[in-house]
Amino acid sequence: MKKIIVPIDFSDCSRNALKNAIMVAERMNMELILLHSFMLPVATTDGTPLIVGSMIDDLQKASESSMTDFIKKTPELDRVKYSTEITAGLLLSALTDVLEKHDVAYVIMGTHGASGLKKVFMGSNTYTVIKNVECPVIALPEDADITKMKKIAMSGDYKHSPAAHSIEPVIALTKAFFAHLSVIHIDQDKDLEHDEIEIAKSIEKYLKKVNHSFHFKRDYDVEDGLLAFSKEENIDLLVMISRHHSFIDRIARGSETKRLVMDIPMPLMIIPE
Repeated sequence: MKKIIVPIDFSDCSRNALKNAIMVAERMNMELILLHSFMLPVATTDGTPLIVGSMIDDLQKASESSMTDFIKKTPELDRVKYSTEITAGLLLSALTDVLEKHDVAYVIMGTHGASGLKKVFMGSNTYTVIKNVECPVIALPEDADITKMKKIAMSGDYKHSPAAHSIEPVIALTKAFFAHLSVIHIDQDKDLEHDEIEIAKSIEKYLKKVNHSFHFKRDYDVEDGLLAFSKEENIDLLVMISRHHSFIDRIARGSETKRLVMDIPMPLMIIPE
């Protein structure tokens, strides 16, 4: 049975991500892994870093207790199979370990787990995970609800023909929720070139068994165009395929588009190719 990893920091944001993940798991017959990682305490003795073993044990027990309480307050978990993983260290390291041990279909995580400086670090966590894990990541804002999603949009980059394994995660999600998939291409030119039309046709062959449509929107900024289309069409989930992370890096560098990941205005799924 395929798994869905849900990073848990015991915040309302991660609880919302979990509730969404429960519905996805239910619709797709998948099992959840609730993952919590805590930072190792470090003390200094004569300038030398020292990890205090007893403090690690205390943090482990405290995390286990918090996870138990968290689960008790999420009765929806009774609807699906799930397990928990609690580990010391960085979230990315913990995720990588779990991905190596299990057949994982998606990582579903919240983007705003805290406020102030902690919010910045949570945003950075989301960005780090999206950039580094070889697994589709669904990033959800605090109040996001994809449990009844009916409209999914996928950015159609007509510069490269996508591989079947890259499109399969969004096709599976579209089928599970009986949703409509819009393939949207943003370009500053008025018309599609011959090569772009051929790539669009190559995408079409993967979508024969799902309700879908193709769209073209002229905009000088791809990310702004995607957001505008998503708002106009009331899109529930925006999907992007990341190639060698250059797209994600471009988002992170941009002043306006950076909010797509770091201050995400809508549910976003990034699929590595």
